[in-house]
Amino acid sequence: MATASTALRRLDRYDWLVQGIETLRSSGIDAVRVEPMARLLGVTKGSFYWHFKDRGEFLDRLLEYWETEMTDKIAAHVAHAEGQPRKQLLALLEHIVNLEINRYDAAVRAWALYDERAARVVERVDERRLAYIDQLFLDMGFSDEQADIRSRMSYHYVVGEYTAFVKEPTRAERLAHVRLRYELLTEC
Repeated sequence: MATASTALRRLDRYDWLVQGIETLRSSGIDAVRVEPMARLLGVTKGSFYWHFKDRGEFLDRLLEYWETEMTDKIAAHVAHAEGQPRKQLLALLEHIVNLEINRYDAAVRAWALYDERAARVVERVDERRLAYIDQLFLDMGFSDEQADIRSRMSYHYVVGEYTAFVKEPTRAERLAHVRLRYELLTEC
C-alpha cells in the first residue's frame, strides 16, 4: 500500500523488489504484475519501466533479490558473530527468526514448481545454505555423516516452519524453540 512518504519520493529498484517479494508471498507468482504493484506503490507503470526492461527481467531480479537478501546477507551477518561455530549457528537460527526471512521460501518454492529458472535458483540456494550449515557442524567437530544429518534437520525445520504454515504464536516462543533445537542439534 502506498504511503505518503512513498508517493513523495522516487521509487528505486529495491522498492519494486520489496513489493514484488511481498506480493509473491501474499498472492503467488501470477499476482506479480506491473499494474497491480504500481497501484500498491502509488505510482505509474512508468516507474517500473524506468528500472526494469520487462516483467521477465523483473522476475530474474526478484530471484536474485531473494537469494541475496535471504542467503548472502544472513551468512554475512553470521560471519561477524563472535565466537565459535556453535555461537554462529545459534546466531544464524536467531537471526532467521528475528527477521522472519523464511516467510518467503514457501512462495518461491511454489513458483519453482512451475518455472525452471526459479527451480534452478531454489536448488542453488538450498545447496549453498546446506553447505554453510554443514560446515558449521563440521567445524564443531562432528563427523561428515553427523554434520550432514544435523544440517539437514536444522535446515528442513527452518524451511518447513513457514512452508507448512506452522508458526509459534510469538517471536519470544519461536526464539525459545530455536534455542531448544540448537541445544538438541549440538549435543554430542
